[in-house]
Amino acid sequence: EALKEAALAAPTARNRQQLRYSFVANRAILDAIDSRIFHFCDPQMKTTMDERESTSFFYGAPLAVFITGQDEIWTPIDAGIAVQTLAIAAQSMGLSSVILGYPRLAFKPDDPDNCGQLIGMEEGEVFNIAIAIGHAATRKEPHTSDPAHIRVFD
Repeated sequence: EALKEAALAAPTARNRQQLRYSFVANRAILDAIDSRIFHFCDPQMKTTMDERESTSFFYGAPLAVFITGQDEIWTPIDAGIAVQTLAIAAQSMGLSSVILGYPRLAFKPDDPDNCGQLIGMEEGEVFNIAIAIGHAATRKEPHTSDPAHIRVFD
């Protein structure tokens, strides 16, 4: 419930609240989405998944949240804010998360077999981003930051 509250608390442009959050713990649904992602993913990503010894883009997490919304100009920005809000909320609860873009392949609008119906997507609704949430099976070192990416204008 705390994660759902965090998602709903995320700000949206002009408070339009057009995002939809599909909280999926159903393994059959996650497996079906995984299957569709693997169907479309490029060979390089398949190799990466093999190297990681992972058979799921959700990395065994018991929960994935799919953030969708109408295809409008502010929706992707609002989805980015919402997914980061969920990541921070999960961390505050002692959970880990992985923010995911690859599930977009399972929700391609031009794919007649896309997985939109599995998560209740409505007409005109598009996938924006997802997040897998659970207890980490492994630890990863934080990425090295590059101060050169900061621009300062005094």
